[in-house]
Amino acid sequence: MKDTIRLRMQNAIKEIIEEIPKGEIFDSHYVINKLISDYSDVYLLFASELINSQKTTKKLDITAYVHSQISKKIGTKRLSGLVTRVKLDGKKTEFRSGNIRGNATECAGWRRK
Repeated sequence: MKDTIRLRMQNAIKEIIEEIPKGEIFDSHYVINKLISDYSDVYLLFASELINSQKTTKKLDITAYVHSQISKKIGTKRLSGLVTRVKLDGKKTEFRSGNIRGNATECAGWRRK
């Protein structure tokens, strides 16, 4: 079951990225917001799996943890043909944009290949 949920999440992320025009820059918050609005069942199943895993603790900000795991999935080898991490001066760039709580936080920036 767990592998199925992870695969469904990876496929949802891939579909979102494929809709972005080539060359356009986007951030992880964009993908997360699209997951919540257009793939809510996959998002909730994935979040539920993470929350119930042994890796989480009551001390974590669960939303931040789930979203960090989603962000990591954007940069996987499976999607490397679709995206590249944005770099400035040779360093990976963090973007500052609004998260689902409306707070400006840092997240990874990506360019659609």
